[in-house]
Amino acid sequence: MRRSAVVLISTLFPFCLLSLATQSALAADEPASEAPPAAEAPPAPPPGAVLVPIQEEPKPYKQFAIIVNPLALSINRYSIQGEYLPSLHHAITLNPFYTHASITTSDVDLGSLSGFGGELGYKFYSGKKGPNGFFVSPSFLFAAYSQSITGAPSQSFTSVGGAIDIGGQGVIGDGFIIGGGFGLQWTKTSKSVDTDNYNLTSAIIAGGGTRPRFLFTIGYAF
Repeated sequence: MRRSAVVLISTLFPFCLLSLATQSALAADEPASEAPPAAEAPPAPPPGAVLVPIQEEPKPYKQFAIIVNPLALSINRYSIQGEYLPSLHHAITLNPFYTHASITTSDVDLGSLSGFGGELGYKFYSGKKGPNGFFVSPSFLFAAYSQSITGAPSQSFTSVGGAIDIGGQGVIGDGFIIGGGFGLQWTKTSKSVDTDNYNLTSAIIAGGGTRPRFLFTIGYAF
């Protein structure tokens, strides 16, 4: 009996080793399991919002102005100036005037001078409210006068020329204007008039030539 058991074990042992070897070989021949696919990268976030600065609308400026120069009354010139600004800093000016002055010499009244005229010009303003800031203003002058001398026939003549003014002007509150400046004007008359014995006002009107100008402006802008 014992001998039979030994024989049986000796017979089965080789078959067990062969079976184990076969299973190991089959396991080695099986393809390796495929690796799981890599997870897709999440989509890139959209770029941050671009900040665009908001441009402020330009503040409205005063486009019209009505101005007077009280200093002109010292030479009996009555005038009013209108200004229109089609764009900021640039103005078109129109100044119609009337003049009436007595011709006197040594306190003797010799007659009078009277006439109408006007100035048409351009004005540059440095300010942003309209007719305000430092200004430069060239202009063209034209006038027609009548001269009446006691005991002499009346004479008519014209005067043409140009002027340039510089100064400063401010717009206060809702539109009140105040300013000042000075300039030079040059005029030429159509007839030569002897003004040696004329008072200053009459000489300025009838004499022509180069004369200083002084400005004190008050008015309203809208």
